[in-house]
Amino acid sequence: MSQELSLKSSMKWLTSKLHALKKYLTASGINGREDSLNYKINYGTIQCNWTIRKSSKRLIDENFNSALFLRVRDISGDGTNASVTLETTTSTNHADIHLPTTQGKILLELGYKAYKGDFITLEYKIFNLGEKKIKAIRYIDWFNIEAENIHQRMYEMATRGVPAGGSEQQT
Repeated sequence: MSQELSLKSSMKWLTSKLHALKKYLTASGINGREDSLNYKINYGTIQCNWTIRKSSKRLIDENFNSALFLRVRDISGDGTNASVTLETTTSTNHADIHLPTTQGKILLELGYKAYKGDFITLEYKIFNLGEKKIKAIRYIDWFNIEAENIHQRMYEMATRGVPAGGSEQQT
């Protein structure tokens, strides 16, 4: 019975310490989920608005010249590589960015570039613009439609009827 009482009091103590830690982290901005990224798609453009934590803003302002980036990438996994990156600042909380594609799976990221250009993501959203429909490329054999006298025609166009010299030079 005394062991059970001791365990209960230990759990109460631990719970009280965890609550105190949670209050401290939230008050200091470490644990508070203040980051958000929202978007609206309108005629090939993504209208974005966001908020970032005070601690993230301070870090970017002090170490990375206040440069904040919005990055849109095609992540459909079909071998295509389409992306758009827009640079803004930490004092801005909205921007419009053109979509790199009108179909497929899209990743929208808000972040900053650390030393050596590494992109650090603060917030991201994934959305689907529908199945990608890739048109088959029609093969055209350019050599079959080439004129028989193509070399002569190119020569005449280059010289415009004026002899170039050499064996054609008039004496």
